[in-house]
Amino acid sequence: MRANYIQYGSPQFRILSDKQIEELHFATLQILERTGVAFQCQEAIDILDDAGADVSDPNRVKIPSYMVEQALKTAPKMITLYTREGKPAIVLNGTTGSHFGAFPDDITHLDPYTGKRRKCYVEDIADMARLFDALPNMEWSFTGSSHPTVPPAISDQVSVLQLVLNSSKPIIAEVSDASKLRDMIDLCSIVAGGEEELRRRPFFGSSSEPVSPLTQGKEAMEKSLLCAEKGIPNVVYGMPMAGATAPATFAGCLAVANAEILSQLVVLQLRNPGTPIIFGAIPTIMDMKEGTCCYGCPELSLMCGALTELSHYYKLPMFGTAGISRTRGGEMGHVVIDAQAGVEITYQILITMLTGADLVHDVTPSLAVLVNDVVDMVKVLMGGIEINDETLALDLIERLGPGGNYLSERHTLKHFRKFWVPRVFDRSLSWDRKDVKYSEELIRERTIEILETHKPKPLPDDLLREIKNLERTWLDSVGLKEYPKRE
Repeated sequence: MRANYIQYGSPQFRILSDKQIEELHFATLQILERTGVAFQCQEAIDILDDAGADVSDPNRVKIPSYMVEQALKTAPKMITLYTREGKPAIVLNGTTGSHFGAFPDDITHLDPYTGKRRKCYVEDIADMARLFDALPNMEWSFTGSSHPTVPPAISDQVSVLQLVLNSSKPIIAEVSDASKLRDMIDLCSIVAGGEEELRRRPFFGSSSEPVSPLTQGKEAMEKSLLCAEKGIPNVVYGMPMAGATAPATFAGCLAVANAEILSQLVVLQLRNPGTPIIFGAIPTIMDMKEGTCCYGCPELSLMCGALTELSHYYKLPMFGTAGISRTRGGEMGHVVIDAQAGVEITYQILITMLTGADLVHDVTPSLAVLVNDVVDMVKVLMGGIEINDETLALDLIERLGPGGNYLSERHTLKHFRKFWVPRVFDRSLSWDRKDVKYSEELIRERTIEILETHKPKPLPDDLLREIKNLERTWLDSVGLKEYPKRE
């Protein structure tokens, strides 16, 4: 290798300059010190009061900048998520690339066998967990707890249970309240070998959602404080909507999002210095025609990319968003596989990976197989181009000369396997072939193939019995003998 040779591992890309990042940070400090944040959780207010914040008005709790700076110092710069078996799976530190996760428990389920949408049953959650377990670029799962065929009192817990039973990959749970989160921690502690083992090697984490603008709700804070007590990873993310719950400018929306994250970060670091927090937000715009959140819009990816760069400034792991579409006017997850879906998810994945978000959520179940291939495609870009004596191949070019054929050369044999090969795209050039299939059909076939062949690693029998006993208590609590069967 030549002297002073530098190889960049990925393309160099920036949305914000260093100066813009500083301005955004100082604007956030001003919001926290002068505007304040509403706190609806008394425990959080008491913690801030003891530390010296101005809590005279709970609707405008004012946090001094020195508290924010101290919290940023004590928050871990690296978080490792483990497999169900306790082996390192994902390192979150801003340098290991983007790790994508899908959610298995949509409100409705796109049946891969019939191609029709219907209610989502527990069996479907188990199927999706097995599908994600088989897809190499779906590295973790994010529960949404929205499935309608199980009583709400246990729906969150049931989603996590199905992931535990059908996949070894890490889990982050979106939970409605702290009591359900305790049930999930009990479940995952059984698998890990106790609460202390779960703390040491977490394969499970939770999320907490500030309410935009600038409000920390009671249930969200109670969940976060429980995570801080147990020492398990916690994603803190709000959803400010430019033009509705935040200023109709990117900078203003980002400042609100950041203030929501950091105000909660301060409380949690005061509660337990070093508690693992994953920085995040889903900033969107308001669709002024329909008056709705425009999820999947290009502005979402732009602002998430900017927040990712801010997270790098803070040296905190980042929670990104990609793999979702609003095609055909559907709600989140209610999509078909069409040109709009392909364009939207590719744009999202590209921006996400270029800016370097760590933990990337919200891959729609029906798009997971497609997203898996698109992530692979973008990884070709992220691999960059290695330039050295071997890759330039000047001796080979000179030997073969003009008109030479490289097909039978050892150099070709050595390197051609690095070419990307799609699983769900047809790149054939024969237009008159009778067996040509469109991507939607190839995706459907690939999904069915995985569901019928992939068998995730089973849990040991003794753990399985203990988990089933816990599950029985959940079912009994809502008067169910068994889960409703899918139609």
